[in-house]
Amino acid sequence: MRQADLDDLRSVTTDQELLTGLLRFASTMGFPLGAVVYRRGRISANAIINSVSNTPDAWRERSKDMTLAVQDPVFTRLQNSREPFFYDADFYAKAGAGALYEEGSPFGYVNGVSASLHLPGDRAVFWGFDSPDRLPNNEKSRMQLLSTTQLVGVFAASAVEKILGPSEPLLSVSQREALQHARRGRSSWHIAQLMGIGEDTVNYHLKRCRAVLGVRTRLEAVHKAVELGLIE
Repeated sequence: MRQADLDDLRSVTTDQELLTGLLRFASTMGFPLGAVVYRRGRISANAIINSVSNTPDAWRERSKDMTLAVQDPVFTRLQNSREPFFYDADFYAKAGAGALYEEGSPFGYVNGVSASLHLPGDRAVFWGFDSPDRLPNNEKSRMQLLSTTQLVGVFAASAVEKILGPSEPLLSVSQREALQHARRGRSSWHIAQLMGIGEDTVNYHLKRCRAVLGVRTRLEAVHKAVELGLIE
């Protein structure tokens, strides 16, 4: 692994460049399959999830099923893990997900290494490399795979968020401003005076915020916007 290759990965600007850079590292590590996932928001609250990978076409549609994803012990561990880790048949068996492992193994998902980076605002980047071949047994090789995997994601994280994150803001400038005032406990009338708009317009902005964020109350919208890093 070269510093120049890590720097190149950090500067990619398209999903294809991102995938090419990711697979370059995967190949040097001995893994034919690679993927990186960007998540914004909580899985239980309609999170935005985008990814790039060279997943075989026959498995691609199946792997998009979030019902399947939340049952996957690798995906589950990535939600909370701060360290890279290996998976294999035993990893799935211990999690009671042997049947799921058997579904993926014909497509090359037999052994692998994964890692995650958790960011403020309930954002996260997950990535990993997969292979039908056995993982190395000696500790030195395994530690090298773990450290390389971690470095790849750390250097790619900012590019991943730019490329795979939402192309447009979830909320408009006016909607975010209204929510910011609401967070400070201001009434719709007070917000209207501060923003120089009508009270009905403020209420409309806050209504749209609730709809976009998938919540029912103004307070819930404020909390959700803070979680997503939309307001401070």
